[in-house]
Amino acid sequence: MNRLVAWLSDPGSPGWAPLVLRLLLAAVFLQAGLGKFVNHDRYVERFDRWGFGAAPGAVAIMVGLLEVACALALAAGVLTRLAAVALIGNMAGALVTAGRVDGGFDIWLPIVLIVLLGVLAAVGSRRWALLPALPPGLLRQGRRE
Repeated sequence: MNRLVAWLSDPGSPGWAPLVLRLLLAAVFLQAGLGKFVNHDRYVERFDRWGFGAAPGAVAIMVGLLEVACALALAAGVLTRLAAVALIGNMAGALVTAGRVDGGFDIWLPIVLIVLLGVLAAVGSRRWALLPALPPGLLRQGRRE
């Protein structure tokens, strides 16, 4: 478990491409997440159409919160890999709900975003991360020797 936490918090080695990719994906998900609050009624209708039954409004809010939180994490370079993995799950959900019902844009866009997020999860935040890595002793504090 400690290895998984260490890998998810590791920023990776320096490079400019991950910074650009982080900021691009952060902009995409920040806009998408905020849209779920600004146009909440429209998203409630969409989530209802996609099969979220009795709670489409709550699901829209939860998805919006996830997208905004992860977008801010990507932009800041804080736990980039964890944020990317969470957004991959979010896009997989979009693919099997919106993609299945609406098709077209809702099929190819989540696939493209999953690939880009996968690259980011593999390489980490790298350059100019607000929190480049967890402090080394943090993982050992809870362990009994």
